[in-house]
Amino acid sequence: MTRFYRLAKTFSIVMAFVATATFSFAANEVDLKFNLKKGDVTKYRTTIDQNTIQTIGGMEQKVQMNQVFEYTIDVKDIANNGDFRTQITYTRVAINMVAGGMDMAFDSDDESTANPQFASFGALIGKSINATFTPKGKIIELDGVDAMIETMINELAGDNEAIKAQIGENLTQSFDNEKMKQMFGGSFIEYPAKPVKVGTKWTENLTINNQFTLNVINSYEVKGVDADFVNLDVTSTLATTPGNKSEMQGMEVSFNLFGTQSGTIKVEKKTGKVVESTVNQNISGNLSADMGGQNMDIPMTVASKSATKIIK
Repeated sequence: MTRFYRLAKTFSIVMAFVATATFSFAANEVDLKFNLKKGDVTKYRTTIDQNTIQTIGGMEQKVQMNQVFEYTIDVKDIANNGDFRTQITYTRVAINMVAGGMDMAFDSDDESTANPQFASFGALIGKSINATFTPKGKIIELDGVDAMIETMINELAGDNEAIKAQIGENLTQSFDNEKMKQMFGGSFIEYPAKPVKVGTKWTENLTINNQFTLNVINSYEVKGVDADFVNLDVTSTLATTPGNKSEMQGMEVSFNLFGTQSGTIKVEKKTGKVVESTVNQNISGNLSADMGGQNMDIPMTVASKSATKIIK
């Protein structure tokens, strides 16, 4: 049961990142792009409500998780070609998780909720990485992730080299470049090259690499344009790569998952910023895990709602 709990917790956190990472308007046409100034600082809050149901050994296991991530995006410089060089800093993480008869809570703003299960998330607070993205919203470079992880390891492990090695492996898996991109996915859309108007549609193909490979097709449609905002609808299909295997909690695991998502996105015309977005996601399928030489086939469903918005 303890091993299942660890596996369920890991999978739920992975899927929470996926929920934020899979979605990277009047007759007048609008050229959607970022128009930011050096020194511009925007603070975002992403809230994820997620319910995971897994059936293992004939018993249904439920994991309910609510996560809150707050972070700032600070424009440090603008290159000659228009690319934005930014610093992204976590300012708050809050998690509430109910699984296996246990109810756990953590909030980086509340010292009384300190929980070793979520120590790595607490160590994120105040840490920064640097992201460079084009005026059309494509993230082309991340740096500072390794330095951030090194600082987190030292904070969590002190001088204990054995614990450093263990924590280092866990943090590298949880916070590598690809996963960091996914964490901030709700703040970025890769806009089309040509101007858009009401009824304009475009698609975006993504490959998301977490503990498994997820192939995503996002379809966008401009639903409305007013003086200040462009409103988009997004629908998506998500599917794992057949035969893809990975390791979770020391077990070899393969995934066969398929899902859909739909939502709305509000973009500020003047700046190109995503000011708010809401996406509902439903995924179902199965997970196959080798547990001590015994192969377990685990049917599962994941339902989540992710909301991102600019806050003061």
